[in-house]
Amino acid sequence: MSEVLIKEYRGNIVENVHRGSIAIVSSTGDTVAYLGDIEKQTYMRSASKPIQVLPTLLAGLHRRFNLTDEDVAMFNSSHWGSNHHIFVLEEIARKTGLNPDDMIMKPCSSTSASALAAKLTDRSKLHPRQGQSKLQHCCSGKHFSLMLLQRELTGKPDGYYLKDSPVQQQIINFISMLSQTPTYKIGLGIDGCGVPVFALPLRSIAMSYAKLMDPFSMSGELRDIIDYNFSCIHKYPEKINDYGTPSYYINQNPDLIMKDGSRGVICMAIKSMKLGITVKLEDGWTDEFQGLIIANILEQLKYDDTELIEKLKNCYSTKLYNDCGIEVGHSEVDFKLNIDPIFFEPAEEYIDTDGDAETDELNDEGGSDISADDDASIQEDIPDLGKDSAFEQGSQDVNSAFSKDASTYDPDADSAFADGEPHSPENDSAFDRTPDEIRAAFDRKVAEAYDKVSKATEEADDDSVIDDIISKENEKQTIEKSDISEEEQRAMRNKKSILGMNVVRPSANRTVISNPRVDPISVKPGQAAPAEQAKPVSQTETSGIAEQAKNTVRSSFQVFSPVSAEPTRHVAQDYTSRDIKLANIISQKKKDD
Repeated sequence: MSEVLIKEYRGNIVENVHRGSIAIVSSTGDTVAYLGDIEKQTYMRSASKPIQVLPTLLAGLHRRFNLTDEDVAMFNSSHWGSNHHIFVLEEIARKTGLNPDDMIMKPCSSTSASALAAKLTDRSKLHPRQGQSKLQHCCSGKHFSLMLLQRELTGKPDGYYLKDSPVQQQIINFISMLSQTPTYKIGLGIDGCGVPVFALPLRSIAMSYAKLMDPFSMSGELRDIIDYNFSCIHKYPEKINDYGTPSYYINQNPDLIMKDGSRGVICMAIKSMKLGITVKLEDGWTDEFQGLIIANILEQLKYDDTELIEKLKNCYSTKLYNDCGIEVGHSEVDFKLNIDPIFFEPAEEYIDTDGDAETDELNDEGGSDISADDDASIQEDIPDLGKDSAFEQGSQDVNSAFSKDASTYDPDADSAFADGEPHSPENDSAFDRTPDEIRAAFDRKVAEAYDKVSKATEEADDDSVIDDIISKENEKQTIEKSDISEEEQRAMRNKKSILGMNVVRPSANRTVISNPRVDPISVKPGQAAPAEQAKPVSQTETSGIAEQAKNTVRSSFQVFSPVSAEPTRHVAQDYTSRDIKLANIISQKKKDD
């Protein structure tokens, strides 16, 4: 159940309360802190924009049309329609050749001229555009991004707002991957601007932001795109909403990222802590309370930026005025997070138990600088060398390499050259072979090792081996699940997906659960199935998956780029790729069945 986040006082009596839930999740999927119901499904609304822009950037369209970092920041924005926003949007239209009239939403006036803007403490930089237009809509930057990718995939921007369009299928792939949520569990609706909007558990939304800020399991190219996108937001924070808003102050900090959504949604991430945070107010009344809520969260997480926290508390006026202009009350934040106490424990320090390391440290700190006061004690600890048998008179006679007076050394008498035979390279086995013979012997050893690897690779690529493994796994799973109904099996699989153990990858015919560390593979334009047709894998599809597994092993780690159906080959050696892929196939088969 949700908890009270904000209280509104009239006089000294609470007149209204605003309830909500908060989920704080690490990039590894652990719930660090929470409040209320974090498994409740809710729409991401505009908080999904930093994810929705990724397919466009990954296709390199921003570079093809010479879009600036400021232009890219507008793709992520829920801007307020000020003059500086409209100017950038007009430049995007000019560079890309896109027509704002092709956007699906109706013209509207600027948010910077609304009653919400009047509650900002600092309104000095707000310059709303007069009149109404589609560019003044807060989502027009996102629509340009979607239209640009739709035109790239189909040849024209028409239909970019349809849920089964290629661009929307790409977007749901990325949301599934980052949130670790199967696509068939992602709810679909129509957003205020007319495009599909995605519903997930609050915890999964927080997970997606944690992954954005710490994309350790993503491909190198995708990590670079995410970092670039965030750098654009950090460089132009006023483009996300406007000057003086909470997102303006938060996105100035390169350690933080924030994007709000309509009707009570707030999402942010902390890079240094590797945390994703999602807030949802049940009544949808959030904009003027954003600063108070986020400031309280950062304080409870002991985030070290007191200046930012104070700015957030004072973004909007917390005072309540009546129609006569008289102050009659105020608003205040009132919640306490349930935080895992382990989160605040310091990391364990590594202790070197090697004695040599301690000795080296002492020497580095000046251990060789021995004071004169210690000379006497040192002398007491040194044994009487004169009593040592090794130093007794005549003891050196034992060594034939020394003369009796121990003043000269005779190498001919040394045991290392017994019998007086001089050392000759010809007597050493290392000199028995020519350089060509040594090189040939080395090559033979390399060839033997390569043969062993090749044999193992052939066995891994053998259809009979894969069939045998899958048949054994099927037999084992059948025995274990003989008493479990199909509905219970599906429930168990869904539970694993919610816990981040599996993620799904949409395909043309069915939804296949796969390793969450593998990026989702996009589908050719026109081949993607509608989202409502996606379904979990059933037992009747086992043979199809087995055949797919064989083909996947043979393909040796071929993947598809998000906007191209042409396969690209990893630079890793074939036998390494096949070995890893075979392991993933077996793991996938265990989970799917």
